[in-house]
Amino acid sequence: MREAMPSTPWAKAPDHRDPAGTLADQREFLESGLSPVRCDTCGSEVRVRKASRVQTSVQWSADPAATCPEFSARVAAGEVGARIDTCPMLRASIEAAVAGGRLAVPDA
Repeated sequence: MREAMPSTPWAKAPDHRDPAGTLADQREFLESGLSPVRCDTCGSEVRVRKASRVQTSVQWSADPAATCPEFSARVAAGEVGARIDTCPMLRASIEAAVAGGRLAVPDA
């Protein structure tokens, strides 16, 4: 027969109370390794981080539909801007930045 384990109350970890560290961690996560890349077609500038050959993070500083004709046309046609994966011309500009050595890829 198996003995019942003693009942212990579940305890939540204490709240994190290091706002300076939290802000520094947030800044590191959101901004570290980002490099500016300008679209060769429309001139929109984004910040990009390559975590690997296949993973790319793109951070827009403005509404893509306001600066990129591809996004603008797709939003005008009824697509939701936040659900548009990327612009093919911007993707080509990012790939050209990688090929030209202007954007580092960690595992390359």
